[in-house]
Amino acid sequence: MIDKAFESVVVGGLVSLVCFIPYLVYQYRRYGRFSAARLIWSFLFLVYVTAVVSYTIFPLPTPEVCAESTGGFVIDPWLYFRDIWADHLAGQSWWAIARSWTVLQMVLNVVLLMPLGVIVRHLWKAGVIRTTLIGLAVSLLIEATQLTGNWFTAPCRYRVADVNDLMTNTLGAFLGGLLALAIPRFTPSADDLVATRGFAKPVHRGRRWVGMLFDLIALMIVFTVVEVALNLWYNAIVPRAGDSSGFAAFTSFSLMVAQVACLVLVLVFSLVGSGASVGQRLVYLKPAPRRSGRRFWLLVRAVSVQGLLLALLFWIPHGGWFALVWFLTAVIWGLVSPRGLSFTLAGCEIVDSRPPQPFDLSGEGPIQQSSLGSEFSPPVHHAQGNGEHGPMLVVGQLEGEGTVEEVT
Repeated sequence: MIDKAFESVVVGGLVSLVCFIPYLVYQYRRYGRFSAARLIWSFLFLVYVTAVVSYTIFPLPTPEVCAESTGGFVIDPWLYFRDIWADHLAGQSWWAIARSWTVLQMVLNVVLLMPLGVIVRHLWKAGVIRTTLIGLAVSLLIEATQLTGNWFTAPCRYRVADVNDLMTNTLGAFLGGLLALAIPRFTPSADDLVATRGFAKPVHRGRRWVGMLFDLIALMIVFTVVEVALNLWYNAIVPRAGDSSGFAAFTSFSLMVAQVACLVLVLVFSLVGSGASVGQRLVYLKPAPRRSGRRFWLLVRAVSVQGLLLALLFWIPHGGWFALVWFLTAVIWGLVSPRGLSFTLAGCEIVDSRPPQPFDLSGEGPIQQSSLGSEFSPPVHHAQGNGEHGPMLVVGQLEGEGTVEEVT
């Protein structure tokens, strides 16, 4: 049972790693910023849910297991205690009973849902009663899955649904909810994050690196989708007839089209709107050219690193080494300069694409100010006094001077 629990956690961790990037995109789009605390708790929650599902379902039954197992439903809520008392009457010491399989199974069933109680309270601020009810619902779902043979998808009912498991699981969720009270809550609430999602945040180097990671993934997706789609189309409409030469030629053609599609992705986004790349848009960043001919310099920013790397990799003979050197140069430059190599070459600043957070100088403080304080608000420049027609509004900038507007 312990080995099975360990394997379930490993499976949950692997699945969570696969889901990490999509969740990171979701977090930026949902909350407008990166929250390490919420990311860690969400990652743990995903690991936990996947592990519980794996623990409940796997291993799937073999024909031999189905021949010997008919499943069942235990409705005696005192079964654990009856077994313990029977062992005691049989002459076993209490120490031996404490180490017996009956007690171990009961303890593991309590522990199984304790993490759920902790995670639910920290992620969604659920109270102890609500946490316990959620644990009860999850345990009911687990037992129903076992009772129905994975909802009638398994060849047989190979697990036993047990009301004792329902009780101990629910107790575990309750204890987890109590345990969460003793753990400092460093996780900002979703409401606080959403309240300031539409306002600019400080531009940190880590945010730029996340944007570059999203750019790389977007290029990989475009390349893979185009190449696979073209090859599937070719196989669907062109009979092979044992001749592989035509397919090899088309494979080379599809590879070239996928490469061109990647370059088009880089160029198109530099020519549309803010000129930001896919990854930069996902993390609310945009380039701000400081030279005349704005669109030209946005194009330079796009091709100077991403475009050049693609050209070296795809179309320059033996260009892989040159691409590696240019890539390492960009990485080192990004570690030294906050703007990065492409922004430096194009003479662009990197700024948040959202408006700065306004402040009401009538004394009521920042509009839609998060209760989390300055950590979630960009720095602002304060001004004094009132306008001719009423209180004035100061809009802070991440870098540069604030602007003053009259409140109408």
